[in-house]
Amino acid sequence: MRTDDLLNVATLADLKRGYLESTEEYTCICCGERVEKGVIYPVGDRLVEAGRYIQHHITEAHGSVFAYLVSLDKPAHGLSDLQRRLLTLFYEGRSDEEIKALLGAGALSTIRNHRFILREKERQSRIFLAIMELLHERQ
Repeated sequence: MRTDDLLNVATLADLKRGYLESTEEYTCICCGERVEKGVIYPVGDRLVEAGRYIQHHITEAHGSVFAYLVSLDKPAHGLSDLQRRLLTLFYEGRSDEEIKALLGAGALSTIRNHRFILREKERQSRIFLAIMELLHERQ
């Protein structure tokens, strides 16, 4: 299955954890790598079960689920380049002052305004998602 297809069938919980789970395997939504349940995998000098291994794979191969999702093309998430950059800096725990300096923004209020706009987008997205789920349930 292509990674685009994996993203389309993933639930919100799947997207957040970075993999799909079936009775037989885990599938990385970032690259499609499959990890068979019941198998023990080597990680450095340790052996780990499949669930731990898929988490390790995501970290090693993709940095994090956040990093992968935010790096997708605009049609996937609708974020501008600036919004993606800001979200990454927020995720890294940067202060508004640091973000202002890194972006060359004129005032702290600019960064706070961007935060507000992103929170509005989040609120709207949740409501839109609920509307679409209700629509699908009705069909």
